[in-house]
Amino acid sequence: MYGWRGRIGLMVPTGNTVMEPEFARLAPEGVSVHANRVYLKEVSPEALLGMETDAARSAEQLTQCRLDVMCFGCTSGSFVGGVGYDARLIDIIENASGLPSTTTSTAVLRALRLLGISRVALATPYTDEVTEIEKRWLEDNGIEVTAWQGGGLVQTADIQECAPEVSYRRARAVDNDRAEAVFISCTGFRTIENLAKLEADLGKPVISSNQASFAECLRLMGVGQVQPGFGSLFERVFAERSDRGGETPSKQGIAAQ
Repeated sequence: MYGWRGRIGLMVPTGNTVMEPEFARLAPEGVSVHANRVYLKEVSPEALLGMETDAARSAEQLTQCRLDVMCFGCTSGSFVGGVGYDARLIDIIENASGLPSTTTSTAVLRALRLLGISRVALATPYTDEVTEIEKRWLEDNGIEVTAWQGGGLVQTADIQECAPEVSYRRARAVDNDRAEAVFISCTGFRTIENLAKLEADLGKPVISSNQASFAECLRLMGVGQVQPGFGSLFERVFAERSDRGGETPSKQGIAAQ
């Protein structure tokens, strides 16, 4: 049986071709990922807010997979409504599925707080309009944005086709001495193969949307392991579980990165 250790239900924008492969690369033995779509044609504030109307349908259909946790896998789609909008989406998904649920923006905020981060440099593929909405959202949640840079992309397909070096270079471009960490936003922006490299090169934590989302899914399922080599966030997530008396994390899951 696939998913004998835990099954993740993933709700992604219709054009997202990155989040599922990145989740699959992060998944340890026994954890499986099962996805459904939420309609999104372009990354604009109006279209992102429209995702809410399709969320319950997507969540309800996914319950046929007998999942353990549900994740709304869109960063901009879960912050565009401002502070507390992610909680509204979680209520919609949990009411439709009966499962513990999260959103990418919820997971990002938790990751930053776990690491004790209050100042970040922000790298995105979005237009300036959407990136500025994200900057305000982070700051309204108590996270100072020391610098930011978007990519000007509107069509979801264009974001998915960015090579991994695009997110790497943009993360390096926004980093500065005041930033305690770099956050690379968007579940359709390829990042995970560069996270450990960036941390080594910049000397600070680097968080991506997919990495934070997967870490939160593991936490909700009570799984203390991940494939090694994808950034330091997982070490902190697993350490917190151990501090609270949970299962001791596998050595494989917290191997040096």
